Amino acid sequence: MIWPISLPAARLEDGAVSLREYSSADAQGLFEAIRDERVWEHIPREIPRDAEELDAGIRAKLGDLQRLTFTVRSGERIVGTTSIMYDRSAPDGVEIGATQFDPAVWGTGVNARAKKVLLRELFAQGVQWVQLRTDERNARSAAAIRKLGATDLGVRQDTLVRRDGTTRRSHFFRLDRPVTE
Repeated sequence: MIWPISLPAARLEDGAVSLREYSSADAQGLFEAIRDERVWEHIPREIPRDAEELDAGIRAKLGDLQRLTFTVRSGERIVGTTSIMYDRSAPDGVEIGATQFDPAVWGTGVNARAKKVLLRELFAQGVQWVQLRTDERNARSAAAIRKLGATDLGVRQDTLVRRDGTTRRSHFFRLDRPVTE
């Protein structure tokens, strides 16, 4: 796999669900979509006060060039975000994470469709495996990851620090590239 990976924008969609690389122009719509405190319950950073703070936080994470962040839309409406993270020490795979959605689309299949679009394109680009993780307390997210067919790797101590200052224990999952004949 060659990083940074180039994903074709024209194919990052599944019906009404589409992903586009994050742009600061998306900040206000994204802020409105994910401003509900429930969205931030298991996220290990402070809740942004406004769209400008959200944008600055996202752009800061993009600065090391080891992450691609996408805005997820349902139709024309921004409903969330997700990212692909690359770790040079594990060059055969990536992690999909930093996923947050408007509670109005929870349980509607938008997340699964967005993840399947990314998985399809990542595997087509030669990625051998994709890791996903969630806070051990986030049963809803773990259930969604299992529905993708991911292998459960168990819970282990993580390096992420929760907003309450505790070090997070994360539930890790992995999807391997499908074998083609």
